[in-house]
Amino acid sequence: MKKYSLFLLLSACFLVGFSQEENAVSPKVKWFFAPEASGMVHSDHLGRTLGFQVGAKVARERLMLAFFYYGRSGPINPHTQTVAFPEGVTYKGQSGIDVRADHAAFGVMVAPQFPLAGGRLTLDIPVSFGQIGAGFYLTGEDRDTPDGRTVSAWENDLFNQADASFGYLLEGGLRLRTTLSPASGIEAGIGVHYSRVLGWDTYVGGTDYYNLPRISLFLLFGN
Repeated sequence: MKKYSLFLLLSACFLVGFSQEENAVSPKVKWFFAPEASGMVHSDHLGRTLGFQVGAKVARERLMLAFFYYGRSGPINPHTQTVAFPEGVTYKGQSGIDVRADHAAFGVMVAPQFPLAGGRLTLDIPVSFGQIGAGFYLTGEDRDTPDGRTVSAWENDLFNQADASFGYLLEGGLRLRTTLSPASGIEAGIGVHYSRVLGWDTYVGGTDYYNLPRISLFLLFGN
């Protein structure tokens, strides 16, 4: 965890320093904020996520530098999956249980961008690096534990102390944007991405649960 946080801190310092240097040689930095809804394409369902990027367009608007966050929580993801417990483990007399998944991903994004169709469209190529924390949890009446212990304690025991995990997140993609309002700087876009998570491992999802495509829809508000 310390080395993850140190890398993100150094990346943040780089982005801020680069933006300040760019601001010294150009009239102004083009700041932007981009709320996003996306879907993680699992084999049996689409995992919904909400997130955002906030950053700047630099190098005469040829490059986007940003912090990003996206995550999914139980209320926006009704999908459940049935999981068998390790041999000899039961919960309220059951040898398996329905669980939901949630996660949070954050880090830094660098995206070269290119105008198309006479400037009416913009293609950008986001490359992101950060952290992801993700896991699986009991749902519904199963959250009423039989002995008063916390749900998280039971989740640890039921899934061999591996109900959740942290790892590196690497992600690359392509996004296409169009201007909705030239006067206000509002753009709308769609993107396709592929995520690769390193060092993440849980009892339910294994190591490959978050190595998957992601589709995003977003708005971009800029100055």
